[in-house]
Amino acid sequence: MDEKQTVAVGKKERNDAHPLLLIREVFRKFWAVLLAAVIFGSCGYLFKEMTYKPAYQTHMTLVVMQGGNSSVFSNRNAANTLAGNLSKLLSGDVIRRAVAEDLGTETMDGTLSAETIPETNLVVVTAQSGTPRMAFSILQAAMKHYNDLGNRSLGNVSISVLRPATVPNYPSNVSGSRSFAKKAAVAGAVLMMAALAVLAYLRDTVKSEREVEEKLDTRLLTVVHHENKIKTYKEIFKPKKRGLLITNPTTGFLYVETIKKLRARVEYQMKRSGAKVIMVTSVSENEGKSTIATNLALAMSRKYENVLLVDCDLKKPALSKLLSYQEDDAPTLTDFLRGDATLGQALVVDPKRHLSLLLCRHREENSLDLLKSERMVQLMSAARKQMDVVIIDTPPMAVSPDAECIAELADATILVVRQDCAPVRLVNDMIDVINASHSELMGCVLNNYRITEFSDHVSYGFGGRYGYGLRYGYGRYGYGSKVGYGTKLGYGTKLGYGTKLGYGAGDGSTKGEGGEA
Repeated sequence: MDEKQTVAVGKKERNDAHPLLLIREVFRKFWAVLLAAVIFGSCGYLFKEMTYKPAYQTHMTLVVMQGGNSSVFSNRNAANTLAGNLSKLLSGDVIRRAVAEDLGTETMDGTLSAETIPETNLVVVTAQSGTPRMAFSILQAAMKHYNDLGNRSLGNVSISVLRPATVPNYPSNVSGSRSFAKKAAVAGAVLMMAALAVLAYLRDTVKSEREVEEKLDTRLLTVVHHENKIKTYKEIFKPKKRGLLITNPTTGFLYVETIKKLRARVEYQMKRSGAKVIMVTSVSENEGKSTIATNLALAMSRKYENVLLVDCDLKKPALSKLLSYQEDDAPTLTDFLRGDATLGQALVVDPKRHLSLLLCRHREENSLDLLKSERMVQLMSAARKQMDVVIIDTPPMAVSPDAECIAELADATILVVRQDCAPVRLVNDMIDVINASHSELMGCVLNNYRITEFSDHVSYGFGGRYGYGLRYGYGRYGYGSKVGYGTKLGYGTKLGYGTKLGYGAGDGSTKGEGGEA
């Protein structure tokens, strides 16, 4: 079968890069963002420390007096004049050569400057260099040659030292390593988030219902929205280990209804083709195939008397844990396939769930040989005759060849595709493998679907705060509830299901169809 193109002919290629999906990808790999921030911050800190050159300054404060004049104004003018002349003198080549010669170096390794303290007759002379001793020596040498070179330009101005120079203990400039490291860490985190978003956008996976029709060579059976297993605030810190089953009263109404819809569509396909043995598989691990297989069997058991659920994932069995049978020491499917137990001993009948089970509890290395055995063929033949529906959970097709072996024994296959998980090309390759087998591909289930459109509102759906049976739901305030049947403000109209505030009456028939709850 020719591989289906990524997009339909004549349509422009595009990905469903919804903002919420990209944001979820960033938060899902937030460890990478933190790692990038640490790496960029550390590298920024080391770079700044390695390129940092400390500068040491020492200062000498001079008092300027106009000869024979005690006027404050005159002294200020004299100080300003002296500061200007002194700056020119200290920055000139003559005094720099004299200082270098005095220090025994070719050039003066530093700078000299002079400035007036505002509103005073004080002048501060500053020397700066790369080492504390050099800065102090430069200033001392400069002031030593000052009288010889500068007296001719001073006139009747006299100066005296108010504060002598000292050897500086600390550099006058800071490295700024911490500040630079923080900026580098932020830049690294932003770059990593952008990279994750771009990779999520370019990744060729199934991100929406529309992409199932456009990218995959099969039909869409249903979309199973993400169901949060944490129901209370306490479970955030102490999560309970429980499976996501439709028989659990805490499971959301939307999830339960979705499984019922899946059952109805599978039933239609079964009646059309006469299939009884249905294989549930996926392309890669952690796509939720075991949960879908179990819930489909539970939904079937509510309508049919004889429903068999078989765990043929011998590499990584999950149904015994999902159904809380992991502590049982009874014989399993592997014991039956080896010939160590009879079918009656391996079969588990669950009266509460109205299910018959063939489970596995331990990993089996030679799983392919067991699934190809004659006992497996006999098991499927007997199950097809005696059971109304047989649901088989299999290993992922891209991980193990066991699923291909089971496909030859099954009548139909349901492919579970988790949103934004397996590559489209790999999914289509597995679809071709299924189509080439004895099993008929019914379609795929888009699993763990999270909201990707800002306009979608599932939080106000069935079972939510304003949903079907809770705060303003089915009992106390009428069938249609005060603010709607399943969405934010109504199922089909603005404030209710069909009328203003209720299902068929103006106020929900006072106490509701079921009376006051």
